[in-house]
Amino acid sequence: MKKLFPVALLGACLTVATAVEAADFDFNGNFANDNDKLSFAFSLGSPGTVTLFTSSWLGGGFDPILTLWDGLGNQLAEQDDGVLGGNQLSNGINFNYGEFDSYLAINLVAGNYLATLTQYDNFSVSTSLADGFLRDTDPQFTAAFGCSNGRFCEGSLTDSHGDPVEPNRTAAWDLHILNVANAQIASVPEPPTLMLLSLSGLFLLGGRLGKARSKARADAASTVRLA
Repeated sequence: MKKLFPVALLGACLTVATAVEAADFDFNGNFANDNDKLSFAFSLGSPGTVTLFTSSWLGGGFDPILTLWDGLGNQLAEQDDGVLGGNQLSNGINFNYGEFDSYLAINLVAGNYLATLTQYDNFSVSTSLADGFLRDTDPQFTAAFGCSNGRFCEGSLTDSHGDPVEPNRTAAWDLHILNVANAQIASVPEPPTLMLLSLSGLFLLGGRLGKARSKARADAASTVRLA
């Protein structure tokens, strides 16, 4: 596995960068509960293609979901299983990712954005960040999938080759945000304050909804909604 982590202070404000060279940002850590969610604020000073991906699955980490939001909390994309695996260069390091990692490459205009990280199947409830996530009130929801640990479970999932996946996963996550002016872990205000704070450049995270788990799951395609 692999990792760097230029993690900025929680609650720091982000403003749109101008004439700032694009850079890559690598973060990593561990969830405490199945329904944890993290938010990452980032900005672009000019239009460009931004790549967001996780690289924790191959090392035993949980099955991640990435959701992308604009500065007003409108959903632009939601990504569960990105591609069948590969590697991606970030800050001069090749990070390997597996088929159950999330991978999203998207063209964005200059501005402020937010990415949220959750565990499958803690999908967003709607296309509005303020509505929350499916498992907001269930800190051990993966126990229903089945594993001896009782959390961070995958159940009887099989991969694209038909091979069984180890049901006991770890709490580890790795996230990479490429080709942006700025990126940092964001604070988590209450959902009703989302619209006001986004206007000042401060990003946050609410909660959300998703789908029921199936034993053999097809790769979820990205849903992209660009303004």
